[in-house]
Amino acid sequence: MSGLLGRLHLARANHVVRPGSRDRDTPRRPGGMAGVHQAAVAALGLRMAARHMAKAQVRLLRNYSESKQIEILSAEAMDALRPAPPGAFRKALLEGFGREVQSFSPEVHQGDRRRLLQRLRRCRLGEDLASLGLEAEEARKITQAYVQSLWTLAARRGLAVDAKGSKMRSAAADLARAFLSEEACPHPVADGRLPVQPFVDGETVERWRLVGSWLSERAMEREPDMLFKAEDFHEAVAPFWREQLERVNRPEALRLVRHLGGDNLFGWLKSMASSKPTGLFQQALAWKSQQPHTVLLVQVGDFFEAWGVDAVMLVQWCGLNPMARRARAGFPVNAASLQQTVDCLTRADLSVAVYVQSAEKKTVRVLRQVLTPGAPSYLHGHELGKETIGEFSEGRPYIAMRLRTDGLLFAEIRPFRREVRFREDVTPEAVEALLADQDGVAWPIFVDGSKRSFLQANKWKWFPKQRRWMNLPPEVQDDYFLQRCCQELCHTLQLSQDPPFVQVRLNTAGALQPLTLSTSKNLGVLQRDGVPLLVDHALPEAAPASTRRLMRRWLLAPRSQDTVYAMRELLQVFISSQALVLPPLHRVPPVAKVIAFITARTGSERLFRDIQDCCQGLQMILAKERYGSLWDPLLKIVAADTGSELHRDDFLRDLRQVLDLIQDRLHDSASADDPLADCSVSKDADTQRAVERLFESNEAFRGIASRAQESVAAAYKGVQDARDHLCQALKEGLPAKHSDALVYNPFDNDLCFKQKPRNDSHAAHDRKGKAKKDRFTTKKLEAALSAYLSAAKRAELAVQQSLEQLCDELSGHVSALRGTVAAAELLMTAHAHASHASRLGWCLPELNGTKLQATIAPYWMDPGDAVWSHVDLDLCGAIATGPNMSGKSTLMRAIGASALLANCGFLCPVKPGATVPQYQQVVFISAEGDRPSEGVSAFGREAMISASLLRRAGQGTLALVDEFGSGTEPRAAKAAVCALLEELSAQSTQFVVATHLHDIVDVDLRLDGKAQPIAWRMGMKKTGGFPVWTYALELGVCRDSLAAHTLEHFGWPARALGRFQALLAPNAAQSEVETKDPSGSPNAPEPEPEPAKEPELSEASSVDSVEAVTEMMAALKDESDVLLLQPQDMLPAPLCAGKAVLYALLLSGRLYIGQSDNMQQRLRQHRQRFGERLEGLLLLPVANTGEARRLETRLQRQLLLRGFALESSQDALHRNFSDEAAAEAEDEAMRLRRIAEELLEMAHRR
Repeated sequence: MSGLLGRLHLARANHVVRPGSRDRDTPRRPGGMAGVHQAAVAALGLRMAARHMAKAQVRLLRNYSESKQIEILSAEAMDALRPAPPGAFRKALLEGFGREVQSFSPEVHQGDRRRLLQRLRRCRLGEDLASLGLEAEEARKITQAYVQSLWTLAARRGLAVDAKGSKMRSAAADLARAFLSEEACPHPVADGRLPVQPFVDGETVERWRLVGSWLSERAMEREPDMLFKAEDFHEAVAPFWREQLERVNRPEALRLVRHLGGDNLFGWLKSMASSKPTGLFQQALAWKSQQPHTVLLVQVGDFFEAWGVDAVMLVQWCGLNPMARRARAGFPVNAASLQQTVDCLTRADLSVAVYVQSAEKKTVRVLRQVLTPGAPSYLHGHELGKETIGEFSEGRPYIAMRLRTDGLLFAEIRPFRREVRFREDVTPEAVEALLADQDGVAWPIFVDGSKRSFLQANKWKWFPKQRRWMNLPPEVQDDYFLQRCCQELCHTLQLSQDPPFVQVRLNTAGALQPLTLSTSKNLGVLQRDGVPLLVDHALPEAAPASTRRLMRRWLLAPRSQDTVYAMRELLQVFISSQALVLPPLHRVPPVAKVIAFITARTGSERLFRDIQDCCQGLQMILAKERYGSLWDPLLKIVAADTGSELHRDDFLRDLRQVLDLIQDRLHDSASADDPLADCSVSKDADTQRAVERLFESNEAFRGIASRAQESVAAAYKGVQDARDHLCQALKEGLPAKHSDALVYNPFDNDLCFKQKPRNDSHAAHDRKGKAKKDRFTTKKLEAALSAYLSAAKRAELAVQQSLEQLCDELSGHVSALRGTVAAAELLMTAHAHASHASRLGWCLPELNGTKLQATIAPYWMDPGDAVWSHVDLDLCGAIATGPNMSGKSTLMRAIGASALLANCGFLCPVKPGATVPQYQQVVFISAEGDRPSEGVSAFGREAMISASLLRRAGQGTLALVDEFGSGTEPRAAKAAVCALLEELSAQSTQFVVATHLHDIVDVDLRLDGKAQPIAWRMGMKKTGGFPVWTYALELGVCRDSLAAHTLEHFGWPARALGRFQALLAPNAAQSEVETKDPSGSPNAPEPEPEPAKEPELSEASSVDSVEAVTEMMAALKDESDVLLLQPQDMLPAPLCAGKAVLYALLLSGRLYIGQSDNMQQRLRQHRQRFGERLEGLLLLPVANTGEARRLETRLQRQLLLRGFALESSQDALHRNFSDEAAAEAEDEAMRLRRIAEELLEMAHRR
């Protein structure tokens, strides 16, 4: 309504008819001014009626479906244009954009602005502008206005919004140019994506952007080592790469950024790549269009190379040096270097596409693998040489979430495992903790939910911003949602859809709810400074990382009740039997590594040996009767963990089949396969060693594949025959008496004579055809060496093919391999936990009842050093008090950790006979400090966590509240704690509240007839008049926190301690500590006489005063370049940072004088501090900080002498920042002014 009134007022103002003038929109009519006025009023009425009709139409459209709104979106945008476009061009616009207006649907663009722009750029005018009677510039302006109107309407209706729910930024100018261009538009393929743009005469069908530099002229003029901002780059640069280049801070990489230009894919200048992209660079541009947000590593001979912006990323994150000081970088082709480079890039949240040369034709390159933070290990390292890659990394998980009214569906997608593990009915607070468990997550996060559900997601501060909304119909099932997420992920990673991802639903029947982030950190499940890690004390120090990961995940997201009891049974077997010896399971390969390499057909001999050892150990456990007590709990847990039914007999049969396959394909390690056998050439040790080095280097395939395979046996025979001929050729060329006569060159991979052999000989040549100095060979040796190397290559290929066939055979037993690895990791974890915890005296408590009865100790302390406390906690709850440092928080963590471990099926730091209830959730609340970046204070954080507890608390909840209310004043804290206690009791929640507000125990809580909470206190005794803490739990109330002893313990000086004791004394409390009643009291002292009024000070906000201050600032430098800005004006760019500035803030009646070399940050702070008091500011640029300080001091003194009121005048006392003569004169003037003020005050008192 306010907007309508404003437009009405503007319309009336624009249609006022003055004498001698005529409204330009109203033709002159008979009747003079009256007719003109009537026509203007009629036109205004028509416009207002049209606007009212449009608003009514919008209100009616809210009842239509989204598709109906989109259909009429184009017409509404056209009606909103003023002035209206010509009829013919109006029709052309509607027809041109009408075909793609459905692209504004979120189901089409999926929150991706780039996808929406790609579809709208396909719109074309289709007619000649001359036939429409329009000039090119006029048509461009109309089209741009129409596109802007169309985009604005779509954004208002929630259509043109991104995955975060924010309005997308329009690109009206770019779309207008594309609409009016004469270029043919690309046609989409079946799935709606644009195809790869072909190149014609060096330009794509869409366009080849001829940008001289990616940087703006202003950015190019800055210092070479200054960092760049996203807005410093040309609009043609993709937003993704603007963000990445904004992170660049390495000097070498910053210099390369200035070399970027040309097209919007690589940033490789056209002049550098020749006038037309041909050959490899043309292929690379096509690859880049398919993978626009990845770093391309392309094999070029013996190097992997990257160009343009990709090279900048290599220099920035991998520490490489640019080639020839251009935007080009690379490294040698080997598996280790490639993996090291990929690790650096993926740790920086970048993705990498690796293109390698074909073995048959070097000019043909293929995409071998796309590596991301969620899949960072290169699986084809055997193709790049004999160097090993190193440790396998599964990477971060991809996350899929479906927002529902009854809770969240939370899923982890692991591409290397080909597995999706999901839980239902997870709370948002639990999702925050599950996300924090990892080293981060891989982007994007796949999200789905009801319409507008992203508005709720945006309220979660922890919710990642890199999301991909799936926009599925609400009626689809969860398994279809997960399947679509996997398909999207496979498309991103260029993975095959086969084998399909296995969906594992984690059963949560009777399970403890996943921990919140606050609880997991306070109980030591996740890292928090000062809190010992629970997993580190529940497992031995030498436990493998896989066991720690499994146990931590189990504690964060506890399993179902059946699985918990199976774990208890498994642990009970280990701690009760001293004769149960497990077979070795120390080389269990990660399940992700097993599945990934088998699926990629690149499994190595070492991997298969580890699988063989693991299967043999598990087969022994499942086959021998002495392990019978482990079978049922083990198979039950593994079945729940893998999502498949497991029966012992079927499992054993699968294990035997896997072992048979491996034994048939791999060489028997008991038999020798030495490459140095039967290779005697010379009795001279040095000469013979050269021959052995050749065989060792080329016969690394030995000892891998079984010779029982026909292809392998034939390859071995060919190698042996070639070896015999080679040895014979060497013997014939050696003289009868020789010493160190042969030399092996590993780079050329050949053997040469150091002296001319006795037969016909000639100079040897290296791998590039160049003759070697003092190196000789014979024709027979050359032929024999060539034949041997060819035979060795064939044997290596035969062995590799044997391993690939083994991968194919094992791919049919993936389910058994999952179960094998899961069972082995579970056995290792349970055995390590049982052995370590039983040594510490931990026990398995009973899980029943509603009362917690246990003698507990802190989990991080040795039992001999710990103080054991007996806890008897009923439904009425307890209030724990005690002095500082007496162990209240330690007791709370011990209770929480014991309850968590017991409800997860693990051993606890309790004595035998303990009983722990089966809880539904365990919550720990403590003071965590503020979160300035989120605008949340310390008490606000406590309120958020406690609000979450109160929403979900109920019977079966254990709430541990430590020092609640410490972030606010004591009176409010007491009220908050009492209200919290009453609410928890009303919801039948079991609780322990630790506090220093001792008189809470005396409050008669309203508990509706329930018993009052039990009063606990931490023990203390006095020895020699000094308090000694016992750290034991007692019944009773503590009335003294003994704060003085804590202050003394942590180093307070004696004088401060004495003053503390004086202020704490009862008589001092009223007279010195408490604030006096402003209204006065009978015992209040008589007020002192009011001081003499000072002379009135000038108001800084008056116009005359502002001019006076401006003149004074300008006089400081004898210049007139003082700038006057309004409170919300943006600073000039050169003055934002890095430039010393003297400034004066014009406050309401006062002045604030200061100086800074980061004026943008300082002004932001002042705006927050002074708010509406800030009426303007004056700026004076100066040479350096020293001069700014000197001028600040002088200006403050001069303003004080002139009678101005300053907000702060401390800097006026500085002498080091003023000229000596001026300082002395000003000091004398100020001294005289103080004398005058004192005389006035004395006169007033008389």
